[in-house]
Amino acid sequence: MRTPVTPREPLDEKVTAAFLRGLIQVPYVAQANLTPRSVPRFLAGTGLTLNRNLPDLIRRAKDDGGDSHLFTVIDVKATRRATAFHKTQVAFYVRVLEELLRELDASAPTGAMLDPFGEIWRIPDDGTAEGDAWQVERFALGPYLRLVDEFCNDILPGIGAKKLGPGIDQTFFHLYFKCEQCEYLGHCSKSIDPSLPPERRDVSAVPGLTHEGKRSLQRLKIRSLRDLSKASGLSGAPGLGWSLSRRAALLAARAQALATGSVLRTEEEHTFLMPPRADSILMLTVDHDPVDDRLAAIGYRRVHNGTVQTERVEVPASGSLADEAAAMISVLGALILDLTEIDQANAALPPGSADGVYAHIFFYEPAEATNLQHAIGRHLDNEIIRTGLLHLVRLFPPDDIVPEPEFRGVHHLPATTVRSVLEQLYALPVAVAYDLRQTSQALALAGAREPYRPAEAFARPFSSLLSIDVIRPIREKSETAVAPGKIVDDVRSRLAALQGIVDWLFEQNATATTVGSPLLRLAKKPFRFQDTFNPLNAADLDVLLACELLESRAGLLDALIGLAQPSARRRDSGRSLTGLTFLKEWKFGGSHVLLFTVPEASRDSELGPGDLDLILHDDSPDLRLNPGLWSQIECRIRPKSAGFEDRRDQLQVEVSDAVFRTAIFQDLMRTTSPGGWCVDSAFKDINAPRAVAFLANLAQGTAP
Repeated sequence: MRTPVTPREPLDEKVTAAFLRGLIQVPYVAQANLTPRSVPRFLAGTGLTLNRNLPDLIRRAKDDGGDSHLFTVIDVKATRRATAFHKTQVAFYVRVLEELLRELDASAPTGAMLDPFGEIWRIPDDGTAEGDAWQVERFALGPYLRLVDEFCNDILPGIGAKKLGPGIDQTFFHLYFKCEQCEYLGHCSKSIDPSLPPERRDVSAVPGLTHEGKRSLQRLKIRSLRDLSKASGLSGAPGLGWSLSRRAALLAARAQALATGSVLRTEEEHTFLMPPRADSILMLTVDHDPVDDRLAAIGYRRVHNGTVQTERVEVPASGSLADEAAAMISVLGALILDLTEIDQANAALPPGSADGVYAHIFFYEPAEATNLQHAIGRHLDNEIIRTGLLHLVRLFPPDDIVPEPEFRGVHHLPATTVRSVLEQLYALPVAVAYDLRQTSQALALAGAREPYRPAEAFARPFSSLLSIDVIRPIREKSETAVAPGKIVDDVRSRLAALQGIVDWLFEQNATATTVGSPLLRLAKKPFRFQDTFNPLNAADLDVLLACELLESRAGLLDALIGLAQPSARRRDSGRSLTGLTFLKEWKFGGSHVLLFTVPEASRDSELGPGDLDLILHDDSPDLRLNPGLWSQIECRIRPKSAGFEDRRDQLQVEVSDAVFRTAIFQDLMRTTSPGGWCVDSAFKDINAPRAVAFLANLAQGTAP
């Protein structure tokens, strides 16, 4: 392989050209200097020039005919997961290489061909970043080349036309979490500095505002916090865009919170994502290393009636699977022991007793729960974790073998992501809603206890989870690495801050309840495990059954979390039709067809005749959040008749005769007021029952 003479310097242009012409007989070159002498075609008319481009590797091989050289562009990434961004980067290198080969062919034919596939060389699935092994991920370039071409043709000319100089800056910027590693972050952050008055503070300070949302606001001459906070009627502004118009009121409330430095209530009256009571608060925090794709730290705290009873924090010693498993077993083992204790205490009480212990699990960030789920999936071959997996399945009981109705309703949602609750109920004076530091400190002004105040090494502008600058020195055994004990202290501080926010939410709910407007509406029962599985006797078929049911329960949980959102939020997500008014009904074969008028706000829904998991209801949480009742309100949307394809103001919904005749549905027909009907996407797993039945039969066939 040919490499640069001096480290950190690119390969000489002449050497690069000689390699591409086949004059240097090596299969690879590293850091090839791809610099066409003329302006590339994809930059024509933009006024921009091309800086040097240095792909990590270019491989040359003979094509099948043996006459031409086939060049493959390869990028080396210190990650286990090649992203679309990584592949687009390779595609851009390919476009530059095309231009350079065109120039070389004009001066001396090269007989070159470009591989229609690119490659990412990354950390092996079963390796570590510190090892020498790599895994090749080969991918088709076509989709990513189209993405590069679209950017160069449609977006880049506009960027090139912007003026930048002393006293003038027409460039567009928007601050969000991916800016954290950008070298210009300090410059852009000046525009959202809290010391600026609202009329000079850029709208980028408003959490949840997207790039396109900011562009739309600028077209309406809304550029500052003050502009947005006073933009009444913004949702009806022309050209605002569907997504932004639906979130306009929330974004304006957040801008007002930032402008006034106060915690404000949103328009949402309540949330079904969090229960009003928890005797045992079980909190988890999960840090993830994106390079090794392993957990970097995991912490757990149980608070029972205001007293910390259990606390466990583990920092894996390395990025190995073994160290990750050990940390998970230690922390999740403590969680399962606590749940087992609560389950046994509740089991000893008389049925229906009001003295049982109410327990609930809390994360701050949805990403933490996702990273924990993925980590469990990496260790299904670990006997201890597989046994724990069956305990997790017991949190999601299979309806067909658990006839007790109390196991079917929303009270069995086991966990809440606190950030989602806060975003639904409150507009906070923070620039990043998913930053525990900013959020807890803002809520401290409203009475929350123990806000997170990170030490200097742990402070980040956009998140409170461990940064890669903390994780990687530990993984690489660097002398600059933070001591594991300090990471443990940081995790404990975050757990304490999370506890402070949870307690504050319970206090706010208690105050609101006294005036008849409770905030937290998730119905819960005293905690009980589901008894179908005995983890102590787990066999391989039990684990397969557990995995199948866990996947099904996860889908059901996602559906319930979506259905717990208020009607406006569900509608704006595109997965609900709300505000429907019933017009008439007629018999159609073995079914009934109901005709509804659709309000303007619901006419952009993504629901259609192809959806098989729809329910028709009156927005009652006791109905839409009870999977045991969905079969009595299930429906489907009828395809539009010829000539009526463009009619969006009416909707035909078909229900079976069996559904139509149920007491629940007849009650809906009698009591639902005009504008009170809803069609929602629920959850219907067609494959899981068949897989469960197959595994059950298989187990019977192998039983002694």
